[in-house]
Amino acid sequence: MSAFTRTQLILIISLEYLCLEYVHVIYSLSSFQTASYSTKTPYFWLYNEKEIVTDDSETWFDYGDKACQVIHLNAVLRHGARYPSLKWIKRMSALHKKLIENGVDERFPFLRSWSNPFPEESDKIIAELGQQEQELLGERFARRFNLLFDEDMDSVHVVSSSKQRSHASSLAFYSGLSRTVLGEVDKTMEPEINDIAMRFHDNCVHFSETVDNNKTATSEYSKFKYGPEVALIAKKLSVVLGLPEEAGVTPDDLNTIHQLCAFEEALTESGSQWCQFLDEENLEVIQYMNDLKQYWKKMYGHDISSAMSCPLVSSIFTTLDKVIQANNADEDFEAAVFGFGHAETLAPLYAALGLFKDDPQLKADNFKIHQNNRKFRASKVLPFSGNFAVALFQCDSVDDQDDTTDDSVYVVKFYVNEKPVDIPACGKKVCPYDQVRDFYKSQVDKCDFHKMCRNPNQDSKKHEEL
Repeated sequence: MSAFTRTQLILIISLEYLCLEYVHVIYSLSSFQTASYSTKTPYFWLYNEKEIVTDDSETWFDYGDKACQVIHLNAVLRHGARYPSLKWIKRMSALHKKLIENGVDERFPFLRSWSNPFPEESDKIIAELGQQEQELLGERFARRFNLLFDEDMDSVHVVSSSKQRSHASSLAFYSGLSRTVLGEVDKTMEPEINDIAMRFHDNCVHFSETVDNNKTATSEYSKFKYGPEVALIAKKLSVVLGLPEEAGVTPDDLNTIHQLCAFEEALTESGSQWCQFLDEENLEVIQYMNDLKQYWKKMYGHDISSAMSCPLVSSIFTTLDKVIQANNADEDFEAAVFGFGHAETLAPLYAALGLFKDDPQLKADNFKIHQNNRKFRASKVLPFSGNFAVALFQCDSVDDQDDTTDDSVYVVKFYVNEKPVDIPACGKKVCPYDQVRDFYKSQVDKCDFHKMCRNPNQDSKKHEEL
């Protein structure tokens, strides 16, 4: 770039932009509904909402010479699509003001009539789209594991964080689940509120002090944010907008446009004209920048990020233990547990389970390595309504004459966003339960949440007591 004068650069980029304008309408209709917007990606932009989910498609399968039937499902879901946070709502209005003050509306007249569609009081509350996501997911889970419920919702346990968006998601999901199972919506359910299991990041002092409120904890994100890849797309967009150098596009401006495009496309009928400022190159760079933040803050950057999820990990596996014990004793047990939390719930859980870990790790200086091929991509792993599930199966001999349970084997499957994934304990999509349980035994059996989190006056309390 140094070989060009600013005037030449303006001419080159302006010609590029003219070409982009011709294809933008087609691009916005086709690509933006499948585009990636980090953790602000609606679930059904990535997964087919019209997919035909057949009844009991995940209920049975063969495992060697044994036939397996699901006996328990334990799932954790992020809340559905929500409105932007107050911080981003204010940044949207501030960016609009900056562009108007610098005459950008002369080149892009939509800015003259644009007003922020997100009132400040809508801060992070669930949107209608989010409720629709969750209701449809409830229907899909009910169909895939239909026999598990056996036209009975009494053995279903629902847990939620205390936040409105998670609580509302649990109600919407249960509506879809109960309507599919019972033929009508059960409106009597109220979830158990448990922030230690579903919002542990807000209850861990050690995480807050050393990671969440510590900018050095996400240094790879900061390096990339102020590095050459982001600087290049910011400079190009500054020229397209006609901004003077002193008021050029900043990395925060790029993120704000990214948020505007994602939220307006998802939550407004008219879509978003802000999306015209994001071509494929911009989207890929911005997404990698945001993925670095998620990866280092909530997943593999710091031991406490994954370790603090042990109340949830322990709850899942101790529940599975109880189900096996009850089943062996021919006693009643919970058919399903559904927990509703946040991206900050799922990401540490995935890290604790060893999922989506890249080698080499995502860093500021290896964007080219991970640009097109990385395990962790927040839009696919942590979209709105993203979900993880463990299904427990009892496997018995296919010999009809053998009606004993002495040779029963228990196996598990892991599902991410409704699709089976390889389990780190055995490297396959189906693993013996004992092997998986042993693989995670330290998180299950030695979880002293308040001690690891250095929570004052709580050192002697175990998470089971809460």
